[in-house]
Amino acid sequence: SIIAPVCLIVLYIAVLIFLRSSFPTGQALIDYFAAVYGRFGYEIVIIGSFLEALIVVNFFIPGVAAVGLGVIFAKAGELDLTLAIILAVTGALIGYILDFILDRFGFGELLERMGYTEALEKTKSEIEKSNLKAFSLGFIHPNIGALVSLSAGTLKLDFKLFFLLAALSTIVWYIIWGLLIFALGQVFLTILTRYVFILFLLVGASWLLLNI
Repeated sequence: SIIAPVCLIVLYIAVLIFLRSSFPTGQALIDYFAAVYGRFGYEIVIIGSFLEALIVVNFFIPGVAAVGLGVIFAKAGELDLTLAIILAVTGALIGYILDFILDRFGFGELLERMGYTEALEKTKSEIEKSNLKAFSLGFIHPNIGALVSLSAGTLKLDFKLFFLLAALSTIVWYIIWGLLIFALGQVFLTILTRYVFILFLLVGASWLLLNI
């Protein structure tokens, strides 16, 4: 079972090395992203955070990266950080609410058939065991928050209580991550300018590993 993932990663690295000469320069990428975020930044942030918080879809959408880049380019002066965080929280909460109500349409059963039974049961157990304290940690990342939201819906948790806990947790974590990324934004831009190939290699390999 390990041979296939290893072969995929080796092939991926080989292709990247072969195409290295055709990679755009770091400065060209920064200029491109700055132009895109300068024009559509707020839309990208809210849509990215919404899709990242939506169960199943979030495994295929780099929403966190889209939001993170929005914060980085807020550092570069393209976006307002406060508004970017507010929109990111709003998008995520809409996604979590949809996750919460999806169980009413039998989506929980569909996920169980797809092999998520253990993850759902473990999440529900943590919520019940910790007397809802799992919420504050669960929303540290949208992928986990989506699972917590779906599990809360499955447990028939009161919607008002769910919304209050989800909103407060999301606000706290998005502000923490937003300020951290904002503080390190200049470091990222420097790395992107000088070591764009290594950065692409890291992001691509990490994405492959997580999905495998």
